Amino acid sequence: MSIIMVSSGANATREVPPVKLVPLIAETLSKSFELDHGQLILEPARALTPVSVPTDTASISIQLITQPYTQPTPFMKTHYKVLADGKAVASHTSYFKAQLMQNVWIARKVAQRGKTLGEIELLKKKTDTINLRGGVWTGKPDKTLQLVTTISAGAVILERHLRRTPVILRNQTVEAVLEHKTLEIRLRVLALEDGAPGDVIRLRNTRSSKEIRGKVVNSREVKVTY
Repeated sequence: MSIIMVSSGANATREVPPVKLVPLIAETLSKSFELDHGQLILEPARALTPVSVPTDTASISIQLITQPYTQPTPFMKTHYKVLADGKAVASHTSYFKAQLMQNVWIARKVAQRGKTLGEIELLKKKTDTINLRGGVWTGKPDKTLQLVTTISAGAVILERHLRRTPVILRNQTVEAVLEHKTLEIRLRVLALEDGAPGDVIRLRNTRSSKEIRGKVVNSREVKVTY
């Protein structure tokens, strides 16, 4: 459905074809979704109508009238205005098939739960991620991140597949450092959960059986403050 706002008259006009309008619509939608990574590509599900603008128009832009979506979807209905030098010349409702192309990390082979990203074979590839649930992981693979689930060959690595690699494991005995002003006390404690550097984990004093919390420093030490 479209409503043309430019009336015929003495002023000369020219047509802006759909092939030029579609990238502008995609750009406007991308900004509305605040896409930091990836390229939104639209394909009209129905033929678009060319838009007439004054011949001396310097810039064409798109303004969304409504935006019912919070993120890109495989099929989108878009209600928008076409602006010629900032002035509305047409209003359209169009339907699009959409792709969100991103450079992502893909597992070359089956990757077992517990493996770090430094241990598994990964391939970086541009692919359509619009149907994926959860954020795509876009960092640099190394041993500081670990899989929390087994990944099949060809699967895209998502943020929910990962956690920081623990350096302290549950039931491991480590040294706790208690600091208060100038006083420092060291004692042996039992880790009650896994922890990566910077994590605050539950601990048990091996002498008193009292449960405390401490921040993981490294694979041997946690810091407890009062």
